Amino acid sequence: MKLLHKILLATDFSKSAEQAMHRAIALAKIFNSEIHVLHVIPSMELSKLSRETIEKGVRVELKNIHDTIKSAGIAVHDIDLQVGIPFLRIIHEADKHDVNVILMGSGEKEATVSRGSFPLGITAEKVLHKASKPVWIVKPESKTKIKRILCPVDFSKPAERAMKNAIHLARRMDAKLQIMHAVSSLMDTYLNFLGGSEEKQTEKIANHAKQLDKFLEKFDFHGVNFEKTVRPGKPHKVILETAAHLDIDLIIMGTSGESDSPKVLMGTNAKYVVRELPCSMVTVKSESVIQPIIDYQISDLESHYKLGIQFLENGMPQEAMEQFRYCVEHDVLFAPAWEGLALSHERLGYKGSAEEYSQKAATIRDRLWQKRVESELRNRHKVTGSGK
Repeated sequence: MKLLHKILLATDFSKSAEQAMHRAIALAKIFNSEIHVLHVIPSMELSKLSRETIEKGVRVELKNIHDTIKSAGIAVHDIDLQVGIPFLRIIHEADKHDVNVILMGSGEKEATVSRGSFPLGITAEKVLHKASKPVWIVKPESKTKIKRILCPVDFSKPAERAMKNAIHLARRMDAKLQIMHAVSSLMDTYLNFLGGSEEKQTEKIANHAKQLDKFLEKFDFHGVNFEKTVRPGKPHKVILETAAHLDIDLIIMGTSGESDSPKVLMGTNAKYVVRELPCSMVTVKSESVIQPIIDYQISDLESHYKLGIQFLENGMPQEAMEQFRYCVEHDVLFAPAWEGLALSHERLGYKGSAEEYSQKAATIRDRLWQKRVESELRNRHKVTGSGK
């Protein structure tokens, strides 16, 4: 089973693109992924000689990237050189090859840009907003090891997908996960006109903290070092302040794309965060970075059981439950699968059914042990009887 099968590394040979290559290699090592490398030469009017010269130089650069990736022991799926509109070709190739994530550099900061603002390159910005696949933007001079991950949540479906990916990446990268929820409302402006404004704000934060706890109940945090916080303020400002204060290495945010719904982070808030880009960033839309590749041809119970164990180890109790259920449906006396079901349900917060399945497994093991003892006694009796 693979959790992150294919990475599309879109490169323009810039400094941030080089950082993106190193991030792709590090990810591929963790998840045993393969990398597809793509460079798109923008469509432009050139003489035949000029085009050939450019393509020759590009192929040399692509060969260097290929050799670097191969020397790290990573499988290179393909090295692709295309001509066209870069962001359209990148999105097309990502969909065509069904990659898990598009990984690319953020672009270079220009001297004319005001301090604190880090606008993306045109291609990176358009890919970020137009691609349906998850997009991982790498900022120049990013740290080699990701130690701290920030995942802002607003309880929406996109935030739920982002949370799942943040948990998986934090677990596999051994990074600390900071979960953050910002409390903001138009009513905040008018609280001062009401009595007890501070008490009302405190009460409001407390209510949102309860909502956050409820939201997080559906996730499996085993093996993950995490903290959660609820802070008042405009979401994008709170995100940027938190990222700076905690020295965050990676922000993972859910997005619905072009939606401007106030309930979805990538409506306006993520655009503000991207505008300043305090660190590298992953946006998750309709698909997840982590998507298990399963061989559905397997039919033996032992293989399904082992797959269920792998899902549990990777914090995917829902998927594990399906594998264990297959086992008990085909062999009701398969005690380890009942124990797997118990653990899956416990991780999902279903304590009643978890206890029921655990008791089922214990009963089966007791019965099987009794039968084994009875069988051994019968065999001894036969041997003893034949010797008289």
